[in-house]
Amino acid sequence: MNNTQHSPDFAALALRARGMSDAGLLWSERDALDAATHADALDAAGVPVLKTGGYYRDEASVFRVELLRRRRV
Repeated sequence: MNNTQHSPDFAALALRARGMSDAGLLWSERDALDAATHADALDAAGVPVLKTGGYYRDEASVFRVELLRRRRV
């Protein structure tokens, strides 16, 4: 059985992002991208991961979109 989570709940994540500060969004985006790098490395080494690198990149993109939305408003 594969319990790997491939994509986040985008609606819930976007709602959470709306309540974050700009600094929190920037930090969370960087953290998600770092986690993606590590998840990819673990996966390449054959270590089972619960969340893939793609999951974390999707998460980072939600934070980036919220930052961009704020700059357009």
